[in-house]
Amino acid sequence: MRHFFAKLSVVTAAVLGGALLTACTQSAGIGNAKVRLALSDETRVVVEVTAGDLTHSLYDALASLAEKGDIRMEGSSSDYGFYLTSVNGMAADESNYWAVYTTLGTLDDIVYSDTAYGTWEYEGRTLAMAAYGVSGLPLVEGEWYALVWTPYEQNGE
Repeated sequence: MRHFFAKLSVVTAAVLGGALLTACTQSAGIGNAKVRLALSDETRVVVEVTAGDLTHSLYDALASLAEKGDIRMEGSSSDYGFYLTSVNGMAADESNYWAVYTTLGTLDDIVYSDTAYGTWEYEGRTLAMAAYGVSGLPLVEGEWYALVWTPYEQNGE
């Protein structure tokens, strides 16, 4: 019987320890900005900006998190900014892409997102489809940003 309770204690500690590790979040500093990685899995990455720095973008935050090993991302730079092709092992293809959503609406007369393009819900927040890519979204304190694996809409289907 003692052997059973010893095993139960080890299993309980492992489960609780795993739960504690899952509840922890990663963070990164980029210039004066600080971001918190709220969620990262195969189909979603959610970042909260806890300290803003308008001279840095969502791309800078994602690159910092990738450098630390908290996420994986691939893409290429162009005249239009960084083109995101893969996140956490999920590569964009003819059926799916990585959509970018944010709570950042308008700042300094620039519209960064619009609910007319689509929305995504996260923990009681409505994030709107971004009007810019990851390198065009500034890190604004209190704002949330999400990358979401999204199927292309079929025309009329």
